[in-house]
Amino acid sequence: MASASSPLDTVVLTIAHSLSAVERTFYKLPGSAIIERYVRSSHQNDPGRTFLELIIFFLVVRTLLQSRTRADSNNAKNFIEFTEKEIDELVEDWVPEPLSRPLDDIEAAELAAVPVVAGPNGPHPTLVNTGKPAINLASLNFTGLANNEHIKQRALEAMRKYGVGSCGPTGFYGNFDVHIQCEKDIAEFLDTESAILYWQGFSTISSVIPAFCKRGDIIVVDRAVTLSIQKGMEISRSTIRWYDHNDLHSLEEVLQSVEKERRKRKGPLTRRFIITEGIFERDGTMTDLPKLIELKQKYKYRLILDESFSFGSVGRTGRGLTELYNVKLICSWVPVPLDYVLPVVSVLDLRMLLNTSVLMLPHMYSQLRCPRYWLLIIELH
Repeated sequence: MASASSPLDTVVLTIAHSLSAVERTFYKLPGSAIIERYVRSSHQNDPGRTFLELIIFFLVVRTLLQSRTRADSNNAKNFIEFTEKEIDELVEDWVPEPLSRPLDDIEAAELAAVPVVAGPNGPHPTLVNTGKPAINLASLNFTGLANNEHIKQRALEAMRKYGVGSCGPTGFYGNFDVHIQCEKDIAEFLDTESAILYWQGFSTISSVIPAFCKRGDIIVVDRAVTLSIQKGMEISRSTIRWYDHNDLHSLEEVLQSVEKERRKRKGPLTRRFIITEGIFERDGTMTDLPKLIELKQKYKYRLILDESFSFGSVGRTGRGLTELYNVKLICSWVPVPLDYVLPVVSVLDLRMLLNTSVLMLPHMYSQLRCPRYWLLIIELH
């Protein structure tokens, strides 16, 4: 009996020794204690889950060890082998499905009637289907400056000297000497302390507004302002009050109601802003700036005036609505969109343009396919 149990004891001791060696090796691994706690708790709460996880583990190991190519000797019977001639015939006979359904007669006629512009975009392009010039009301290049040969030449010189980039924020590429000089020239032209260049038109005012307006502030804004102004107000999380489009009587009523609400709840005097455009992009109407400043001073508001279209279009020297109504600027930003080509827009001869052709200045950057040129003015009197 003793001789019969001796081989069994040897096997048991060998297995126990092996398990002990595996256990010691396992506990030397980083994170082994975490795995042990997970297995113990899982097995204690649901032993069936442990069995299921072991099955999944072995299935995963088996899948990983399997051959990735099925066309081996064991599975060859499940595949059809083609000759080179048959493969060529199948490729020749294959016709891909169209990405869209064919146009019917009405849709084809409508597509043929769509005007196609020949040559560079501008205020008076030539249509391909008629060969006649037309007035382009869908372009911001209404001054035609994008086709100015002097600007094209200066742009080429700038690209050869500074190169080009995929975007324009100074956080990516830093400031060049032409950027700093451009800011100085524009600030001197507007008779302000300084000017700031922004890399893209849409994000200019949508980032400047939340820089000044915070949660708890009050913004009174025209109902017809552009989408970028609306997005800037959303980001600011300020309290927004709307007044009727270019109706200063409606504006005064809103200002009075805001003050009544504050006195009723006995709240503190928070920062309050009026935001509007000099010349509205949607309909081209002009703001009565003197009356607007009178209301803001009367009710103690700050004024943010977007002069994207009024700057370079009105005023004796093209300085915009503030020059037209002789309003002194306290703080001004002149953002230049640098979306596509970083150094080119600033290296243009701004001093020449400011002195001789001011009316074209706001749209000189449209040649670079930039969406808009913004001039944001904050007047704090």
